[in-house]
Amino acid sequence: MLWWTLLAVLLTVSSGVVAVRPGFKARITQHALDYANQQAIDALAAMVPKASIPDQSGSSGDVDYTLKNIRITGFTKPSSSIKIVPGTGLKWSAANAGVNLHADWRVKYKKGWFKVSTSGNVDVSAHGVSFSVTMALGDDSSGRPAISSAGCSCSVGGVDIHIHGNIAFILNLFKHEIEKRVRRMIPGKLCDAVNQQINANAENQLKKLKVMTPLANKKFMLDYRLVSAPAFQSAYMETFHKGEITWTANPQTPPFSPLAIPPYTPSNNMLYLWIGKYVPQSFLYAAQQNGFLRYNLTTKDLPPDNRGFLNTTCSSGSCIGNLVPAVGKKYPNTTVELHMLSTSLPAVNMSPGKLEASFAGEIALYANTPSGKKPYLLTLSVSAIFNMSAGIADQLVKGNITGSSFKVAVKESAVGPQSSKRINLLVGLAMKLFIIPKMNTQGEKGFPLPVTGDFKFLNTQLHIMQDALMIGTDLQYTIKF
Repeated sequence: MLWWTLLAVLLTVSSGVVAVRPGFKARITQHALDYANQQAIDALAAMVPKASIPDQSGSSGDVDYTLKNIRITGFTKPSSSIKIVPGTGLKWSAANAGVNLHADWRVKYKKGWFKVSTSGNVDVSAHGVSFSVTMALGDDSSGRPAISSAGCSCSVGGVDIHIHGNIAFILNLFKHEIEKRVRRMIPGKLCDAVNQQINANAENQLKKLKVMTPLANKKFMLDYRLVSAPAFQSAYMETFHKGEITWTANPQTPPFSPLAIPPYTPSNNMLYLWIGKYVPQSFLYAAQQNGFLRYNLTTKDLPPDNRGFLNTTCSSGSCIGNLVPAVGKKYPNTTVELHMLSTSLPAVNMSPGKLEASFAGEIALYANTPSGKKPYLLTLSVSAIFNMSAGIADQLVKGNITGSSFKVAVKESAVGPQSSKRINLLVGLAMKLFIIPKMNTQGEKGFPLPVTGDFKFLNTQLHIMQDALMIGTDLQYTIKF
């Protein structure tokens, strides 16, 4: 995988004007481009010796010549850089590269009646080779990043030629022609290769980027498409992404818009990613609208040691029969189901150093009876706030519940008045035994970021900002030639 993959993936992750507010933003700093440049030169050094050069032939005055079996025998890495061109794109420049070639030659010399034919081989060293190419970046009709070469120039500083053969005056005539050929050939071949890498290889890599990512067994779809073209500043470039999660079978745009992503000045890391509040909030909207936030809790959902919680009869411990005595008396020696659902759109709140989510819902209790009928018992109204932590592991954003608080009220009861203290104990146990572990299991699965498994995050930090999570990281990538 060549360095274009590195650049392609970096792109999927401003003081420019953004027409549509993004839910997700990525910033690629000069540090990342310096790293990409190192990979680019390593790739170039591996590719150049493998380049195929066709035979060359021509004539000059009385000399007809042919160069065959031309091969590159050495490449000296240049000093190079990839720089941001504010308002335009990127520029890759290199200076003082060196290319060594070896070839077989044959010359025919004819002057009147005098004819000579001879052959040998030649070693050529081109030095002071420089090139510069500008890369224009934008977005295509599908919302993916797009890249194209906006011009390439190349020059050769000097050419040293060592011809091995006989008949000195013919070789001297021939030497000048070789130098002209080399000076024409190297810029054309080098720019052709660079343009091919940008316009074909890099563009093909960009087309492979997954801007639509399925979540939760494909029930949801995460949309990472660009909402505007990248913006270029002197020290970094930024990309702006939709960052919207919808229900796969029934995609609907939420009735709210992304909030402004807070400004952040430092650019010490290679890559910065902002996950706006809009991303999890759009997920919750899709989940609420499509009945995903409802669950019927039964004994099979609990660990074996805790399944007694749903019993209506128990000798000791906290079971439904003890917490709601009327249920134990009316339906002894059976179990209860808790039918849980969210009754309004949950809310995610992000503020500096603080991440929480609030839910409002109902828990309806039903008894299991030998006849198979499930008589209704009571309904509880519950509002809860969950305090959360977030971190990065395996290039995924992972979350964990660190604390919770809730309020409970009896909305309706078929088994008479209930003790407020016992009802709070009931909900507290449901939280402890099922709801929080279930949420933590989902949080451990992680939220995917627009990078590939070829990258490893280094020196990664996650900060909770106002209405956004901000990730700053360096990258490590093992190039494959």
